[in-house]
Amino acid sequence: MKYYVTILLSLLPVAFMLGCSRNDATSPDIGIIYKSGSISGETANDSQNSQKLEIQQLNDKLRAMSNNDLFQFALTCGNQGNYSAALMAFNTLLEKDKNYPDIYYYQGLLYRDMGLQDEAICAFQTAITQNPDSAEAHYNLGYAYRCKGLHHEAIPQYQKSLELLSEDQTKQKASVHYNLGFSYFSHGMIDDAIREFKTALAYKPKDRETHQKLGIAYTAKGWTDKAKDEFSLYHDHDKPAKKIP
Repeated sequence: MKYYVTILLSLLPVAFMLGCSRNDATSPDIGIIYKSGSISGETANDSQNSQKLEIQQLNDKLRAMSNNDLFQFALTCGNQGNYSAALMAFNTLLEKDKNYPDIYYYQGLLYRDMGLQDEAICAFQTAITQNPDSAEAHYNLGYAYRCKGLHHEAIPQYQKSLELLSEDQTKQKASVHYNLGFSYFSHGMIDDAIREFKTALAYKPKDRETHQKLGIAYTAKGWTDKAKDEFSLYHDHDKPAKKIP
């Protein structure tokens, strides 16, 4: 999804996940669910009937799984980009146990990767109700708000995420400060944005995107010399390292 890949934050529409690295678990073998293409000569009705049969077979197999197997199957399908099967597995699990640990959080990630931001927001909100101390859930709720342009709503979620992160989680803190700076800037709070970008650089001094966005924030303030320095660092960090002869 690569919903298990750590998301690098930038002002470009990239998705960062705090502490979301997870190991894929082997799920029960349910066989081939979807065909790569229709068989030559197959009619539209035959294709639809075949698809309905496959969905019914998948439903039957999902209902026969244990809760843990359902959860792992959903994660595996999500990793493979099989979003429909992952969503079916999550929904089946929710029918069995609405309080299964972290299910709403991971369902939110799935919705986000499917481009369903409203559904993702709802899932992350429920995840926070289930686990108020999840820095990841607060961050991802903030990011979902950001994707909809709701920066005012995103800001307190990023702030709460920072409160919950430990001091040794420096990469995560750098990323949240960066995104918080982005939302401040988009909300017209330039001074606050500059503060957050500078804090992000304190954790990750060579981050090109942060230098660039800090330069943009300085430009908005009319501080051209400071902006020029940041843009210079942005380009310097992009240069390939020189090889030692």
